[in-house]
Amino acid sequence: MKTVRSEQQAEKKSIRETTKKLNENTLRTEQNLRRLDQLDGEIRDKGAEIDLLRRSIDTLDFHIRQASDSAQWLDSRLVQLKNRYAAALRKMQGTYRDTDLLSFLFSSRNFSEAVARYRYLREFSNWRKRKLEEIERASRQVRDNRQRLGDLNSGRRAALSELAGAESLLKEKRGETGRVVAELRKEGATLRSAIAKKQKRIKKLDSELDRMILAEQQRQERKRQAEAKRKKQQQQQPDEVVGRRKKSSKKSGSRASKTTQQQGIAASDRTLSGSFESNKGRLLFPVRGAYQIVRGYGRTVHPDLPDIVTDNPGIDIVSPAGSKARSIFEGTVSGVFAQDGFNKVVMVRHGSYISIYANLASINVKVGDHVKANQDLGIISVDPQQGNRPVLHFELRRERTRLNPLQWVK
Repeated sequence: MKTVRSEQQAEKKSIRETTKKLNENTLRTEQNLRRLDQLDGEIRDKGAEIDLLRRSIDTLDFHIRQASDSAQWLDSRLVQLKNRYAAALRKMQGTYRDTDLLSFLFSSRNFSEAVARYRYLREFSNWRKRKLEEIERASRQVRDNRQRLGDLNSGRRAALSELAGAESLLKEKRGETGRVVAELRKEGATLRSAIAKKQKRIKKLDSELDRMILAEQQRQERKRQAEAKRKKQQQQQPDEVVGRRKKSSKKSGSRASKTTQQQGIAASDRTLSGSFESNKGRLLFPVRGAYQIVRGYGRTVHPDLPDIVTDNPGIDIVSPAGSKARSIFEGTVSGVFAQDGFNKVVMVRHGSYISIYANLASINVKVGDHVKANQDLGIISVDPQQGNRPVLHFELRRERTRLNPLQWVK
């Protein structure tokens, strides 16, 4: 009996240890997947930064070449101006000496010659002043150009240093990516399980959004039918003769009223939808300040794990601590609910378009609220597996049809 009990206890302990190990493996795999997503986002951002720096250096090189060519021309022109000025002075000194201007003036044979010499001296003095000013302007241009060339070279050195740092960091992140990928590949079954779990949560959110949008459409249809029934009942009168006249009159008026109301609602929806559509590519980004997209939209093959295919109906955005989700456009809050794996979710309707903000820790709005563009909707929940940084899951739809958010927001 003791042997059986001991075996049972040993088996229970073994099960507990195995379960613990599996849970630890699953947690580690999920953390590695999140870290891999983060690294991929950082590598994309760093690659874009490096491309921008290289284009900046190319532009600086172009301006440096221009400034160097300009410096050579300005130096040559300044030398020519100085040489011409010196030659003119030497020629003038052959006619008279600077120290004996009065003798040159009073040695004239007559008054007319004295006046002519005076005019000549005055014109020469003006010419000399103009030439000195021209030489000074040329000298300033040379100095300014040299200063600009120095600034350009300093900017180029700074850009090269920044580029070297960015490339070094990129290399470091690629190295870390390689290590994370290698570890994930060891966890084959656990990795597939973690991916499946994530996709299941996404599919569940997708189904809930579809259900809520359909329910909203059905409510609106029932509301329209009830309003039509109420108007029809109001048209009925007990007096047959008067009733017919009134009925005829009211039918005409009712049809006009009903048509006007329906057109008014449709026009309102069309106006909001039209405004939304006209801002495609310019709508507000759902978070303020710096951000990083760690998971893009649509069905994709993982760049580091070719055998892993994921489908994301929106985008996942990492933002600074304390970040809030904001409405990308004016609209009406059409849904607020909680969802496993996504915390609190807010839906905002913009005519026939709907923006969805998921993984909110707290919310500032309720169903029926009219919100403006840039209005805060709630605080984004932090993800412990993303370094305790806020991660917003954002989607965009036209009714139940998914749209790529990155084609609409900036």
